[in-house]
Amino acid sequence: MPVQLTDILFALPTYALVLFRVTGLMLTAPLLASNVIPARIRVALTMTLAAVIFPVVAARAPGNLDLMTAVTGGVGELMIGATIGLSLTLLMMGVEVAGLMVGRQGGLALGQVYDPAQNRQTTLVAQLYMIVLILMFLAVGGHREMIAALLDTFDVIPLMTFKYDESFVILLVEMLTSAFIIAIRLAGPVLIALFMLGTALGFLSRTMPQFNILTVGFTLRTMVAIGTAGLALSAAREVLLESVWDGMAMIRMSFGLDPA
Repeated sequence: MPVQLTDILFALPTYALVLFRVTGLMLTAPLLASNVIPARIRVALTMTLAAVIFPVVAARAPGNLDLMTAVTGGVGELMIGATIGLSLTLLMMGVEVAGLMVGRQGGLALGQVYDPAQNRQTTLVAQLYMIVLILMFLAVGGHREMIAALLDTFDVIPLMTFKYDESFVILLVEMLTSAFIIAIRLAGPVLIALFMLGTALGFLSRTMPQFNILTVGFTLRTMVAIGTAGLALSAAREVLLESVWDGMAMIRMSFGLDPA
């Protein structure tokens, strides 16, 4: 049966609402909001994903919906998607903070590098930590779980029914707290090793005043930081995966979804 133009115009407001919710996720979610992906591809992916979701939720869309009402209600839909994406972004910032701490304390932050994914300068260690986390996030299907959580929100929060709730603010605060915990857990071994090295060099400088601490100490701190960071990062698989899945569970529970 051919699709009539009137059918398309009638479905356009509902599609716009779905598009707003998907757009919120695409603008804030890790990797999906990266500048590495060309803008045209992100727009095409957003519209395609909204078109795939639209038939599933079209039957539950409010009736007598015009385009102006859909645009007005799109603000709430945009906030739903943005909350999911922003929560995961805040959580992953903890890994970057860990890399920044390691880089600065180990003397590896003297040469800043440009990170095209985030459009700003960062350190090599922080960039390495983020690359490892993104690869693990994709390997365990975190991107699919993120989109699945967005799709499930249509069951508990139908179109045009979004209401501000304190649970969303609590979610962001919990994500920030988890991000700092992740940063301490990842950077902790390096910071402890550097503290022990600084203490040893301090005793050495007192017992051997002729020993050039400034020259040797800087090299030793860099070597210890790189070695300890490599060992800690290779053993941090469980920490990273646990943080990602706990973050997804908190997101689902804040929206009233099954955390499983």
